Amino acid sequence: MKIKLLPSRPDTDLQVQLLTTFFVNDCVALDAGSLGFALSDDERKQVRHIVLTHAHLDHIASLPIFVEEEFNRLISPVIVYAIPEVISALRQFVFNDQIWPNFEKIMRPNGGGPALEFQAIEPGVRVALAGLSITAFPVNHTVPTVGLLLEENEAAVIYTSDTCVTSQLWQIANRTQHLKAIFVDVSYPNQLETLAAMSKHLTPQSLASELQKLESEVEILCVHIKPYYRNEVLLQLKALQNPRICIAEIGRLYQW
Repeated sequence: MKIKLLPSRPDTDLQVQLLTTFFVNDCVALDAGSLGFALSDDERKQVRHIVLTHAHLDHIASLPIFVEEEFNRLISPVIVYAIPEVISALRQFVFNDQIWPNFEKIMRPNGGGPALEFQAIEPGVRVALAGLSITAFPVNHTVPTVGLLLEENEAAVIYTSDTCVTSQLWQIANRTQHLKAIFVDVSYPNQLETLAAMSKHLTPQSLASELQKLESEVEILCVHIKPYYRNEVLLQLKALQNPRICIAEIGRLYQW
Protein backbone atom coordinates (compact mmCIF):
# COMPACT_ATOMS: atom_id res chain seq x y z
CA MET A 1 0.00 0.00 0.00
CA LYS A 2 1.33 3.42 -1.01
CA ILE A 3 0.00 6.64 0.53
CA LYS A 4 1.06 10.24 -0.01
CA LEU A 5 -0.36 13.37 1.65
CA LEU A 6 -0.53 15.91 -1.14
CA PRO A 7 0.72 19.49 -0.74
CA SER A 8 -1.68 22.37 -0.21
CA ARG A 9 0.40 25.09 -1.82
CA PRO A 10 2.92 25.41 -4.64
CA ASP A 11 5.57 27.39 -2.76
CA THR A 12 8.61 26.03 -0.94
CA ASP A 13 6.93 25.54 2.44
CA LEU A 14 5.32 22.25 1.50
CA GLN A 15 4.83 21.16 5.11
CA VAL A 16 2.06 23.70 5.76
CA GLN A 17 -1.24 21.89 5.41
CA LEU A 18 -4.24 24.01 4.47
CA LEU A 19 -6.11 21.35 2.47
CA THR A 20 -6.44 17.58 2.68
CA THR A 21 -5.96 14.95 -0.02
CA PHE A 22 -4.32 11.55 0.31
CA PHE A 23 -3.13 9.84 -2.89
CA VAL A 24 -3.32 6.05 -2.54
CA ASN A 25 -1.71 3.47 -4.82
CA ASP A 26 -1.35 6.04 -7.60
CA CYS A 27 -5.05 5.87 -8.44
CA VAL A 28 -7.38 6.59 -5.49
CA ALA A 29 -7.90 9.91 -3.69
CA LEU A 30 -9.06 10.26 -0.11
CA ASP A 31 -10.66 13.70 0.12
CA ALA A 32 -10.16 16.36 -2.52
CA GLY A 33 -8.95 19.54 -0.88
CA SER A 34 -5.88 19.85 -3.10
CA LEU A 35 -6.64 17.13 -5.64
CA GLY A 36 -7.31 19.54 -8.49
CA PHE A 37 -3.81 21.04 -8.56
CA ALA A 38 -1.37 18.95 -6.48
CA LEU A 39 -0.81 16.11 -8.98
CA SER A 40 1.01 16.03 -12.28
CA ASP A 41 -1.02 15.63 -15.44
CA ASP A 42 -0.01 11.97 -15.73
CA GLU A 43 -0.90 11.28 -12.09
CA ARG A 44 -4.22 13.09 -12.30
CA LYS A 45 -5.46 11.03 -15.24
CA GLN A 46 -5.08 7.84 -13.17
CA VAL A 47 -7.58 9.03 -10.55
CA ARG A 48 -11.18 8.07 -11.21
CA HIS A 49 -12.13 7.05 -7.65
CA ILE A 50 -12.42 9.64 -4.86
CA VAL A 51 -13.54 8.84 -1.31
CA LEU A 52 -14.74 11.81 0.72
CA THR A 53 -14.88 11.78 4.52
CA HIS A 54 -17.04 14.88 4.97
CA ALA A 55 -18.17 18.05 3.24
CA HIS A 56 -15.99 20.71 4.84
CA LEU A 57 -14.27 22.93 2.30
CA ASP A 58 -10.69 21.96 3.09
CA HIS A 59 -11.60 18.39 2.16
CA ILE A 60 -13.56 19.10 -1.05
CA ALA A 61 -12.26 22.47 -2.28
CA SER A 62 -10.67 21.46 -5.58
CA LEU A 63 -12.98 18.57 -6.47
CA PRO A 64 -14.91 20.78 -8.96
CA ILE A 65 -11.64 21.85 -10.59
CA PHE A 66 -10.49 18.24 -10.83
CA VAL A 67 -13.68 17.12 -12.58
CA GLU A 68 -13.50 19.99 -15.06
CA GLU A 69 -9.80 19.43 -15.79
CA GLU A 70 -10.35 15.74 -16.48
CA PHE A 71 -13.61 16.13 -18.39
CA ASN A 72 -12.24 16.10 -21.93
CA ARG A 73 -10.38 12.81 -21.51
CA LEU A 74 -12.93 10.90 -19.45
CA ILE A 75 -13.68 7.44 -20.81
CA SER A 76 -15.21 6.38 -17.50
CA PRO A 77 -16.84 8.69 -14.95
CA VAL A 78 -15.18 10.26 -11.95
CA ILE A 79 -16.80 8.29 -9.12
CA VAL A 80 -17.16 9.97 -5.74
CA TYR A 81 -17.82 7.70 -2.76
CA ALA A 82 -19.29 9.29 0.35
CA ILE A 83 -21.98 8.94 2.98
CA PRO A 84 -25.40 10.23 1.85
CA GLU A 85 -25.12 13.47 3.85
CA VAL A 86 -21.96 14.45 1.95
CA ILE A 87 -23.44 13.57 -1.43
CA SER A 88 -26.50 15.67 -0.61
CA ALA A 89 -24.33 18.66 0.34
CA LEU A 90 -22.31 18.42 -2.89
CA ARG A 91 -25.44 18.27 -5.00
CA GLN A 92 -27.12 21.14 -3.17
CA PHE A 93 -24.21 23.52 -2.68
CA VAL A 94 -21.52 22.72 -5.27
CA PHE A 95 -22.62 20.84 -8.39
CA ASN A 96 -25.84 22.82 -8.65
CA ASP A 97 -25.35 24.77 -11.92
CA GLN A 98 -24.80 27.93 -9.88
CA ILE A 99 -21.57 27.41 -7.95
CA TRP A 100 -20.39 24.81 -10.50
CA PRO A 101 -21.91 22.87 -13.41
CA ASN A 102 -23.84 19.75 -12.53
CA PHE A 103 -21.52 17.16 -14.02
CA GLU A 104 -23.99 14.39 -13.13
CA LYS A 105 -26.03 15.67 -16.07
CA ILE A 106 -23.16 16.47 -18.44
CA MET A 107 -22.28 13.59 -20.73
CA ARG A 108 -18.68 12.56 -21.25
CA PRO A 109 -17.32 13.72 -24.63
CA ASN A 110 -16.26 10.14 -25.36
CA GLY A 111 -19.80 8.89 -24.80
CA GLY A 112 -21.15 6.35 -22.37
CA GLY A 113 -22.75 8.48 -19.70
CA PRO A 114 -22.28 11.37 -17.26
CA ALA A 115 -18.91 12.75 -16.23
CA LEU A 116 -19.58 12.48 -12.48
CA GLU A 117 -21.15 9.68 -10.49
CA PHE A 118 -21.88 9.55 -6.77
CA GLN A 119 -21.93 6.26 -4.90
CA ALA A 120 -23.22 6.20 -1.33
CA ILE A 121 -21.19 4.27 1.22
CA GLU A 122 -22.42 2.95 4.54
CA PRO A 123 -20.34 2.88 7.72
CA GLY A 124 -19.23 -0.63 8.54
CA VAL A 125 -19.69 -1.93 5.00
CA ARG A 126 -16.52 -2.71 3.05
CA VAL A 127 -16.08 -1.30 -0.43
CA ALA A 128 -13.72 -3.00 -2.87
CA LEU A 129 -11.97 -0.27 -4.80
CA ALA A 130 -8.97 -0.56 -7.14
CA GLY A 131 -7.52 -3.47 -5.21
CA LEU A 132 -8.21 -1.89 -1.83
CA SER A 133 -10.77 -2.73 0.79
CA ILE A 134 -12.12 0.50 2.30
CA THR A 135 -14.42 0.61 5.32
CA ALA A 136 -15.89 3.84 6.65
CA PHE A 137 -16.69 4.38 10.32
CA PRO A 138 -18.24 7.34 12.18
CA VAL A 139 -16.01 9.82 13.98
CA ASN A 140 -16.75 12.78 16.25
CA HIS A 141 -16.87 16.00 14.21
CA THR A 142 -19.20 18.96 13.76
CA VAL A 143 -20.80 17.57 10.59
CA PRO A 144 -21.43 13.95 9.54
CA THR A 145 -17.93 12.56 9.07
CA VAL A 146 -16.31 9.19 8.65
CA GLY A 147 -12.82 7.88 9.13
CA LEU A 148 -11.52 5.23 6.76
CA LEU A 149 -9.90 1.83 7.26
CA LEU A 150 -7.81 0.85 4.23
CA GLU A 151 -6.72 -2.76 3.79
CA GLU A 152 -4.57 -4.38 1.12
CA ASN A 153 -2.94 -7.80 1.40
CA GLU A 154 -0.89 -7.77 4.64
CA ALA A 155 -1.24 -4.05 5.36
CA ALA A 156 -3.93 -1.90 6.95
CA VAL A 157 -3.94 1.85 7.57
CA ILE A 158 -6.47 4.10 9.28
CA TYR A 159 -7.21 7.69 8.33
CA THR A 160 -9.23 9.36 11.09
CA SER A 161 -10.28 12.42 9.08
CA ASP A 162 -11.37 15.28 11.38
CA THR A 163 -12.28 14.01 14.82
CA CYS A 164 -12.33 14.76 18.50
CA VAL A 165 -12.54 12.30 21.40
CA THR A 166 -14.18 9.12 20.15
CA SER A 167 -14.38 5.39 20.80
CA GLN A 168 -15.22 3.40 17.67
CA LEU A 169 -12.03 4.50 15.92
CA TRP A 170 -9.86 2.85 18.56
CA GLN A 171 -12.07 -0.23 18.80
CA ILE A 172 -11.62 -0.75 15.06
CA ALA A 173 -7.87 -0.19 15.37
CA ASN A 174 -7.62 -2.76 18.15
CA ARG A 175 -9.30 -5.49 16.13
CA THR A 176 -7.62 -4.78 12.80
CA GLN A 177 -4.95 -7.26 11.79
CA HIS A 178 -1.77 -6.02 10.15
CA LEU A 179 -2.45 -2.41 11.16
CA LYS A 180 0.63 -0.40 10.22
CA ALA A 181 -0.24 3.24 10.88
CA ILE A 182 -2.93 5.74 11.82
CA PHE A 183 -3.09 9.18 10.20
CA VAL A 184 -4.73 11.22 12.96
CA ASP A 185 -6.09 14.77 13.17
CA VAL A 186 -4.17 16.98 15.62
CA SER A 187 -5.29 20.49 14.74
CA TYR A 188 -4.72 22.80 17.70
CA PRO A 189 -2.22 23.33 20.55
CA ASN A 190 -3.10 22.39 24.11
CA GLN A 191 -3.93 25.93 25.21
CA LEU A 192 -6.79 25.94 22.70
CA GLU A 193 -8.36 22.77 24.06
CA THR A 194 -11.71 24.53 24.46
CA LEU A 195 -11.71 25.67 20.83
CA ALA A 196 -10.60 22.20 19.73
CA ALA A 197 -13.45 20.59 21.64
CA MET A 198 -15.99 23.03 20.19
CA SER A 199 -14.77 22.51 16.64
CA LYS A 200 -14.29 18.77 17.23
CA HIS A 201 -10.55 18.35 16.73
CA LEU A 202 -7.71 16.88 18.76
CA THR A 203 -4.76 18.56 20.48
CA PRO A 204 -1.50 16.88 21.52
CA GLN A 205 -2.79 16.33 25.06
CA SER A 206 -6.14 14.93 23.92
CA LEU A 207 -4.33 12.70 21.42
CA ALA A 208 -2.18 11.35 24.27
CA SER A 209 -5.34 10.57 26.22
CA GLU A 210 -6.95 8.91 23.20
CA LEU A 211 -3.90 6.72 22.58
CA GLN A 212 -4.49 5.06 25.94
CA LYS A 213 -7.38 3.30 24.17
CA LEU A 214 -5.01 1.84 21.56
CA GLU A 215 -3.65 -1.60 22.37
CA SER A 216 -1.01 -1.92 19.63
CA GLU A 217 2.23 -0.03 19.04
CA VAL A 218 1.46 1.21 15.54
CA GLU A 219 2.87 4.37 14.02
CA ILE A 220 0.83 7.54 14.69
CA LEU A 221 1.17 10.09 11.88
CA CYS A 222 -0.23 13.50 12.84
CA VAL A 223 -1.95 15.56 10.14
CA HIS A 224 -4.31 18.54 9.76
CA ILE A 225 -2.18 20.80 11.96
CA LYS A 226 -3.45 24.37 11.65
CA PRO A 227 -0.67 26.41 9.97
CA TYR A 228 -0.77 29.31 12.43
CA TYR A 229 -0.19 26.96 15.38
CA ARG A 230 2.10 24.47 13.66
CA ASN A 231 5.28 25.21 15.64
CA GLU A 232 3.45 25.03 18.96
CA VAL A 233 1.75 21.76 18.07
CA LEU A 234 5.05 20.23 16.95
CA LEU A 235 6.75 21.20 20.21
CA GLN A 236 3.88 19.81 22.28
CA LEU A 237 3.86 16.54 20.35
CA LYS A 238 7.60 16.22 20.89
CA ALA A 239 7.12 16.87 24.60
CA LEU A 240 4.91 13.76 24.82
CA GLN A 241 8.10 11.73 24.33
CA ASN A 242 6.18 8.98 22.59
CA PRO A 243 8.44 7.44 19.93
CA ARG A 244 5.56 6.17 17.83
CA ILE A 245 4.11 9.68 17.33
CA CYS A 246 5.40 11.39 14.18
CA ILE A 247 4.43 14.33 12.02
CA ALA A 248 3.24 13.14 8.63
CA GLU A 249 5.47 14.60 5.93
CA ILE A 250 3.60 16.22 3.07
CA GLY A 251 4.77 14.86 -0.27
CA ARG A 252 6.50 11.82 1.23
CA LEU A 253 5.56 8.41 -0.12
CA TYR A 254 4.64 6.07 2.73
CA GLN A 255 4.66 2.41 1.81
CA TRP A 256 3.73 -0.73 3.73
